[in-house]
Amino acid sequence: MKKIAELSLGIESNNHLLGINEKYNLLFIQIEKALILFSLKSLEIIERYKFSGIPEAVIFSESKDYAVLVCRQGFSSSNKVYLMNLQEDLKHLNFSLKGEASAVFKSTIFPLSNYPDHILIGRKNSLELFNCRKDEIDITYQTDKKIHLINLIEFNDEINLAVRYEAEFQEDISKLYLLKPDIDYYCIDNGVIYERSVVSPKVSKYYKEKTIHFVNDGSQLILSNSSTSSKQAYNPKLDRLNIEFVDIEGRYLSGEVHFFDQKDNYLGRYSFLMDAKTLEPVYAKKDGLKFYYYAKKNYLIYVEVREEDYIEIVEFTEKDHQSLTMELLRKGRVKKNKVDSQGFKQIIL
Repeated sequence: MKKIAELSLGIESNNHLLGINEKYNLLFIQIEKALILFSLKSLEIIERYKFSGIPEAVIFSESKDYAVLVCRQGFSSSNKVYLMNLQEDLKHLNFSLKGEASAVFKSTIFPLSNYPDHILIGRKNSLELFNCRKDEIDITYQTDKKIHLINLIEFNDEINLAVRYEAEFQEDISKLYLLKPDIDYYCIDNGVIYERSVVSPKVSKYYKEKTIHFVNDGSQLILSNSSTSSKQAYNPKLDRLNIEFVDIEGRYLSGEVHFFDQKDNYLGRYSFLMDAKTLEPVYAKKDGLKFYYYAKKNYLIYVEVREEDYIEIVEFTEKDHQSLTMELLRKGRVKKNKVDSQGFKQIIL
């Protein structure tokens, strides 16, 4: 592996790499109250945009032409949602304010595979299908209770939602306790959001034009690739796996896995890069942050947490693959790849 660039985030900082958009060759980076657009082509800052709040999340539409930016306001649960059209001049983007999302906005805003230019937004008391291309709301469904979390469940050309509401405190003479999770299920179909009966999988998501499918039904977790007929099954009680990113060419998947034993004791966490053909990890870091693979230049991008935090951009090709399995990760049998750090570009953000 060869280091290409090192982007300094600051000493003991709370700054973050929010995401990557491969279609427009961009990194989205939060530095305090600023959002930095960084070019992966030229390895230079394109523009720095400042906000009243702290940029906390960027969610891209399935087409990658639009993005929603969420800024948290101070230490409160309030936030502001902005729409970006990435087809515009990136040095003069218009951030159009679109109200406020639910307090747990990282788990209530999603792109949808069947609606490439839309974003699903969970508001405090409504579900909203927002048309980014037309800059208008297509569907709104009002809820009687405050939305807390949303699970997106996509399968058989259906889009279903498991909506969990904020729990209510119940007061007793002797104790204060919470009611069991309050969940309703909804379907988005033909321009309508309607309530439906329980949906069997807990999570079901398509990636890379529906080639890669990730299903969790509570008793079994299945990751499959229809183009290679590959399939891996996991016990979700022991291996709590999450797929967060698939590169634009569908070569690699990245995510994280939390390991537990039979007694539900926590064993540890790994971030991993996984080959989409074999569905086996080829690179991993213990307690690491998100990995992104930039297919156009074979770049592996992640945050290195040290005394001073850096975004590392290293070249990663098939010769850098490690022969890993989830079982080897569980046992901690992971070697570090050697990195050639000669002549890399150092950038202070």
